[in-house]
Amino acid sequence: MVGITAFVVFLILWALAWRFQIKLAFGILIGLVIGGLLGQVLGPYNSIDEIPIWLPPAPFIFIVTVLFLYAFVAWYVLDYKANRK
Repeated sequence: MVGITAFVVFLILWALAWRFQIKLAFGILIGLVIGGLLGQVLGPYNSIDEIPIWLPPAPFIFIVTVLFLYAFVAWYVLDYKANRK
């Protein structure tokens, strides 16, 4: 019963995000799809001893890598535009 209630609450929150902030709703949807696909490959674990050491910091590593790549691309584009003038 708690699972169904939580699902309905999160579905309503996602519907509100879809209505007022569509980019947020797309981000949530993409994250759920990626998480669902990764969940099929990574889990389930029966105890905490089975969890790989790299799994807990993986979200932070992913975010840092994406931000680093974004900064590099932004720097490259701005440098290219500055040299073109």
